[in-house]
Amino acid sequence: MGNWKNWLLPVLTALTVGALALLPLRLSTLEDGRLTGTVHTEPLAADNNFPSRPPELPGRLWLLAQYHSFPDLLTIVSQEPEREKLEELSAQAREELERLAEAGILPEKAGAYGGNFTGGLLYLRDQRDLSSAAFSYLNAYDKQTGAYLSLYLDGESGRILELEMNSDLLRDASAPAADIGQAFLDVLGLDYVLMNHDSEDIAVFQAGDSKTVHWVHRYKNTLRISLEVDWRVLDDDTRIAMGYPPASGAGTDASPIQTW
Repeated sequence: MGNWKNWLLPVLTALTVGALALLPLRLSTLEDGRLTGTVHTEPLAADNNFPSRPPELPGRLWLLAQYHSFPDLLTIVSQEPEREKLEELSAQAREELERLAEAGILPEKAGAYGGNFTGGLLYLRDQRDLSSAAFSYLNAYDKQTGAYLSLYLDGESGRILELEMNSDLLRDASAPAADIGQAFLDVLGLDYVLMNHDSEDIAVFQAGDSKTVHWVHRYKNTLRISLEVDWRVLDDDTRIAMGYPPASGAGTDASPIQTW
């Protein structure tokens, strides 16, 4: 016991060094937890500053395509809307569906248009450049006709960016997929290039200056207009983050999937 002063100083020194070593790790862990995509049930107020840097439409399409293809590179916050907000979004969706019907993309009448919408709010932020945007996703089902509808709305413009519809009314639709896609992108106000239309049922468009493509697929009573990543134009940093080889060293077949 008389030698306690001799070992006290080394023990205190070791504890101090250990605390200093663990503290940055703990702070880093807390910060990672704060930034990681989570599901929030509390309302997001305006002072949450999310989204803080909404890009132009091609950039918002890129965010949504990333959400579908490699969400690990995004911070994702989803929220169930309040009743009044859901009613507002539903009215917005019906207005846009009417716009698409007038453009000849959808049947003029379908039970799902007037159905009760369910859905949620979606906030996406690219962890690399902090660009961010808001979206909403809505679904409707008409029990009487069996018609089903799902769509994504752009939080900035209110336009429909993607949709899938199942309705017997689509069986009478005669427009080929290429015409449907052109009309849809015209409504969005985007420049586009038709990449593939080998059949009347499938067409692929490169949309504007974004790194995305729109697929249009119609089959019997189903119409799907979906947004996907344009794998041909991904930069090497994104490829590596996804676990794929850089395009510069892998040739033209480096894409994880072949879109056409």
